[in-house]
Amino acid sequence: MEEKHETISKWIKLDNAATIYPATLSKKYAGMFRMSAQLRDTVDKEILSLALNNVIKRFPMYRYQLKQGFFWHYFRFNGNIPIIQDDYRNPLVRINFKQNSNFMFRVRIFNKKISVEYFHSLTDGYGGITFLLTLVAEYIRIKYKAKISYTNNILNPTEYATKEEIEDSFLKYSRGYGEFVKEHAAYHQKGILEPSYKINIISGKIPIDKVKEIAKEYNCTITQFIVSVMIDSFQTIQEQEIKNIKKRKQIKISIPINLRNIYNSNTLRNFSSYVNIGIDPKYGHFSFKEIINEVKSNMNLMTTEKRLNAKITSNVKLAKNIFIRIIPMAIKKHILSLGEKLYGDRYVTSTMSNLGLIEVPKNITKYIDDLGFIIGRSRTNPGSGTCVGYNGNLYITFSRKIRETEFEKLFFRRFVELGIPVEIESNGGI
Repeated sequence: MEEKHETISKWIKLDNAATIYPATLSKKYAGMFRMSAQLRDTVDKEILSLALNNVIKRFPMYRYQLKQGFFWHYFRFNGNIPIIQDDYRNPLVRINFKQNSNFMFRVRIFNKKISVEYFHSLTDGYGGITFLLTLVAEYIRIKYKAKISYTNNILNPTEYATKEEIEDSFLKYSRGYGEFVKEHAAYHQKGILEPSYKINIISGKIPIDKVKEIAKEYNCTITQFIVSVMIDSFQTIQEQEIKNIKKRKQIKISIPINLRNIYNSNTLRNFSSYVNIGIDPKYGHFSFKEIINEVKSNMNLMTTEKRLNAKITSNVKLAKNIFIRIIPMAIKKHILSLGEKLYGDRYVTSTMSNLGLIEVPKNITKYIDDLGFIIGRSRTNPGSGTCVGYNGNLYITFSRKIRETEFEKLFFRRFVELGIPVEIESNGGI
């Protein structure tokens, strides 16, 4: 089957978004995210191994390892076989590629939960959830002899990957004018830093219909509502921390944008951009309604195809710059790392990555209780947030590298105040 697979090459280039992650790897930063599925029965490790061996053939990009060339990192085909690992209480520690058979992802199990942790150079949230659901569906097919209905995010393991699924869509769709928008440094919540191996996680399980109802009252989307509550919570913390209004910094939430919805791309590699949305507290205290109006107007302005294209085009042109290209990788990775530190997290207070509503066929839904999505430790920001909708519930999860839980308390308390019930889970206290 491998010999007939036209999409497998010995080596391929990293996509435009993937290039930054190898350069920023450190003992404190792993560039990871995690997708999970909670099943209704205890996971059978042997059956999951069979499912993984079947599914990995459908995702040729997952069969590569990261290598450093003289000028750029690249992916080289990896002929090893991935293995299932037992999960740990503290997830998303950096992957030791050699100990992981050189794979850029790992599959972990604990009781009824199947989790896949990804190094971000491999894929983004859309690709990650597609791989997880395909793996879980294949596991269900083998264990329960169930008939699987294949969809856009549950692929048939017996089919071949298409060229579109492994293309670098940044190169394909970048065109015209590109520019970098100048931004101001953003507020970062202060706190006691946890050890590099530890990440604190707090998740809220919320009825989707109730969130839709409240968001409709404010005439905004669910994403805009969640981001507004985040900004309002950080505004409270900063006002308590910094009394002098002139010294307060902008509060901005970075929102990843799935570019597939704009360019009709089917790639399973990275193909996301982002917008930074927020308020400037120097203008004074913003009411919740004012925050929502700011978020709505700025998102509508900044998420147009032309503005997003200008952003991805500027990144592609930078990577193609002859002066950047000829710098040896041993030097270039330090330049990339410094640039990301100065112009990345510095400009945002936190992140909210919303995968949206994940629809799964009913014959599969009955085996899966819930889905989870976690972003690993940030380089500079104290924490990040994610959101995924599944089977009538919204799962909002915050991961942080500081001990303080003040932000999460304020955030979920606001939901309860608005009449939205929240069921809290965490790997620590709140």
